[in-house]
Amino acid sequence: MKVFNVDVDSFAKLIQSCKGTVVIVTEDGDRIVTNSMLSALIGFAKVLEVASLKEIEFECENPEDRVRVVEFMMKYRAPEAK
Repeated sequence: MKVFNVDVDSFAKLIQSCKGTVVIVTEDGDRIVTNSMLSALIGFAKVLEVASLKEIEFECENPEDRVRVVEFMMKYRAPEAK
């Protein structure tokens, strides 16, 4: 999915509340562990900016986290190209 205008603060709070690891995977195979120190240093705003340009998927250690993350991101899903 491609997303845009994601509320970064809300996304950060969601990730912090996850029970397991959440990884963003781009269409190029790049993997960003959202609860890593590097992600915190780079900042979610920059990470989510990439998500507006490339297709992303989420890998979640905990199935409940995946449901919550996908439901959250669906609110920011980019419109389908025609």
